[in-house]
Amino acid sequence: TKPQDAGGALAVENVPSPRCPRDGVKVKVEAAAPNFADLLMIKGEYQEKPRLPFIPGGEFAGVVTECGANVRGVKIGDRVAGVTMGGGAMAEETVANAASVFPVPDGVTLEQAAAFPVAFGTAHLALPRYARVTKGSTVLILGAAGGVGLAAVQIAKALGCVVVAAANGVRKMDALRDAGADHCIDASLLHSADGGGIRAGRRDDYAGLKGAVARALNGGGDGLKSFKGVDVLLDPVGGDGFTQGLRCVRWGGKVMVLGFASGIVPKLPLNLPLVKNIAVQGVYWGAHASKDPKAMRESLADALGMLADGRCVVKVSDTFGMDDAYAGFKTLAERRAVGKVVVAPGLVGRSML
Repeated sequence: TKPQDAGGALAVENVPSPRCPRDGVKVKVEAAAPNFADLLMIKGEYQEKPRLPFIPGGEFAGVVTECGANVRGVKIGDRVAGVTMGGGAMAEETVANAASVFPVPDGVTLEQAAAFPVAFGTAHLALPRYARVTKGSTVLILGAAGGVGLAAVQIAKALGCVVVAAANGVRKMDALRDAGADHCIDASLLHSADGGGIRAGRRDDYAGLKGAVARALNGGGDGLKSFKGVDVLLDPVGGDGFTQGLRCVRWGGKVMVLGFASGIVPKLPLNLPLVKNIAVQGVYWGAHASKDPKAMRESLADALGMLADGRCVVKVSDTFGMDDAYAGFKTLAERRAVGKVVVAPGLVGRSML
């Protein structure tokens, strides 16, 4: 998360313009949206390791400047957003398969469009497709003030769910309420009264989560005696959040594992899923591009419809120039973002160090 001249791995360099493949488009990038996976990739800690040197970033939005010979339905001058697998988005120009780009709806800025695919695509696949939520389902969302979390709050509400959203810090509570959460829990205020506290010599940020969720859904008071649990846990955090969140799920409920923003991959105590008949589902959005592209396209189209008609809004909390992109990654690493971080190649940078 430092520039190269300060001992880091990130640098801005001039490289040749990428060639446009026959099935692809070349795009003048107006905005790119780094994700936590990009941060891990830069640190060499992601499950997929690109060949070095590489251009980070998997999400972009901009204007089409060239189309391959086989491309239909996209033309030069179109405002599009899309994804590039394995990086390449954080540049003035990028190329992508034409099937992986989509038109940006009127009224949606290119910054918002760049921040849309991964967060909203992941949340949409997780909730209606895998968790099969319906109107009235209770959904507990951890890390709810991040990009995926805020997307999940909005999609769950658009589907008629009752949403309990947890995040760290009082300043994030307003963002959760604005996104439509029915109940907001500041995880930084939870304590050990309901079980938890210090785990393996370190503070458990989510200790007492079950009691807080019970009080929220049961209108205050103790609540634990009559608390049956939530229908779905959606977890992009991992670590203590997963451990405590699992205790909040009802018999026959579902757990959606989206990632490990805490940096800790939790161990799954299989006795709980067994005794409570809980289904645990991993949701790795990017893998659907090759494993199940039809489901990915259908899901993304549905989520895009929610964006176009105003049921969902992309929250961009911070925008950086190319020479300040390292500060954007630092914002992600320190979990200061409320929503998504965007890098705009045409913007003059501003340092946050």
